[in-house]
Amino acid sequence: MKEELIKVLKKALSGLEEDLDSNISQLKVEIKQNKKRQFGDYSSNIAMLASKKLSQSPKEIAEHIKREVESKSFIKKVEVAEPGFINFFLTLDSRTKVLKVINEDKASYGLEKNENRSSKEKVLIEYVSSNPTGPLHVGHARGAAFGSVLSNILRAAGFEVDEEYYINDQGRQMDILALSVWIRYLQHFYQDISFPAKCYKGLYVTHLAKELVEKNKEKFLLLETSKGGFVKNISKDIAEDSELDLLIENSKNELKDNFKVIKTFALKSILNDIKKDLKDFGVKQNLWFIESSMFDSSVKQPSLVDIAIKILSDNGFIYKKEGAEWFRSTDYKDEKDRVVRRENGLTTYFASDIAYHLNKYQRGYDKIINVWGADHHGYLPRVKAAISALKLDVEKFEVVFIQFANLVRNGKKASMSTREGEFISLRLLIEEVTSEAARFFFVNRKGDQHLDFDLDLAKEESKDNPLYYIQYAHARICSVFTKLEEKNRSYNETLALKSLQHLNGEKEVEILQALSQFPEVIQRAANNYEPHLICYFLRNLASSFHGYYNDEKLLVEGEEELQAKLFMLSGVKQVIFNGLSLLGISSPKSM
Repeated sequence: MKEELIKVLKKALSGLEEDLDSNISQLKVEIKQNKKRQFGDYSSNIAMLASKKLSQSPKEIAEHIKREVESKSFIKKVEVAEPGFINFFLTLDSRTKVLKVINEDKASYGLEKNENRSSKEKVLIEYVSSNPTGPLHVGHARGAAFGSVLSNILRAAGFEVDEEYYINDQGRQMDILALSVWIRYLQHFYQDISFPAKCYKGLYVTHLAKELVEKNKEKFLLLETSKGGFVKNISKDIAEDSELDLLIENSKNELKDNFKVIKTFALKSILNDIKKDLKDFGVKQNLWFIESSMFDSSVKQPSLVDIAIKILSDNGFIYKKEGAEWFRSTDYKDEKDRVVRRENGLTTYFASDIAYHLNKYQRGYDKIINVWGADHHGYLPRVKAAISALKLDVEKFEVVFIQFANLVRNGKKASMSTREGEFISLRLLIEEVTSEAARFFFVNRKGDQHLDFDLDLAKEESKDNPLYYIQYAHARICSVFTKLEEKNRSYNETLALKSLQHLNGEKEVEILQALSQFPEVIQRAANNYEPHLICYFLRNLASSFHGYYNDEKLLVEGEEELQAKLFMLSGVKQVIFNGLSLLGISSPKSM
């Protein structure tokens, strides 16, 4: 109905434009839904905006628009209020039309009805992408929930969406992981080997080492000729990064191809756990991009990393200094130039990121979205610089920053780590509050705002728990239909459609208004990358329903009024279901 009003107002403006020979058709027509019924269902300030262009008083313009639109069949009356607001009162039929639409569309209500798949804009959204050097922890969870829900919302808004996880399986951190697992493995056989402080200490490393022992026995033990000296080398206290790097180099020399075998084993095991945790968290990424694939090369085809650096060089953005190759990112207002290839010939992490974003563009997406933690703000200028220097459309690229979340228990900030120093894993969080509660609480606040995740509230069965409050509304409506059957009465949709004139109470009009807003909320959430708007909408709709349920008798004696109420409740139930589905959350029939 809001869209119908906008069309009518635009037509009225075009008439004014012709009469007064002025250009006002480009004015943005805004319609606001009123909460107070005395001001009508909708209002607009368009007359005040147009008055500046037409040199007429807002009230004169408003009166003209009133004459143009009040004859429309869906408008009951139009009022002009000082200094030029236009208030629109809808007919009852136009208010209840939303229920018919919901009844017809069912699970697709609110979704963009674009059946021509080829015309959909293609979006790639990359999120989580935690280094596979350990299990996902609560620090990753908010970005995971945000990316997953935003992907659902973008699809609902008519986009074709791919969800991607970037697997960083190259570089020093993966070498440290392999070394950590191998040393824990050696400790099973050599008691005098100490564990370097700069290696990964988590219990998952010990578990991986134990599995390595069980499956491979003594396969990865030291060579007989080097046991003494090399064991001592491992046992010494390693305080500097250079010492750790030397230990990695020596380990590679000792193990030969088996170092890569251990690294591949650890990567595969951790990655399997990450995928399982994400699946149990309701995250359904359909693409998994492996960093090492960008280093594959042949005689005919250089690696993607080499291709990306060559393009930058051909475009005049690479120079050599002190044996290294540097990218002129300061040409695009980055704070300093960045190394892409070190003097030893190895490329940097940033070089991989450049190649990865080149690959994203090569795949033909219309929109490329990265979901990053707030601590990555400083990384954005250099990535944008690289995209621009590659002569790619930087307008296609967007980054959404997600602020950190604190855990709160008993009203106090809870520790994010265990006594062993490990961060609380996503798995433990899911086990404590359920995956659905965690998803909801992580997206219930705007992503760029700090979040205090109240663990106690997430488990509470009360109206103070927003998710419980919403799901309880759905369950309550189901119970109404159950009670109907217990009274040997039934739902008659045909009679309901003929009886909608009974839905004229204040709380009923409030619910009808709320239901009509759902498609617009989805579009706004998609356009602004704000999943929390769906949570807010559902909370408000649930509040309207609970107020109606508590104050009104629903199973009334009059058959026509009963069926009309049931029809409206059916619409509320459907919209709650649709909204919770976007959040990846179930709609229970009983609680």
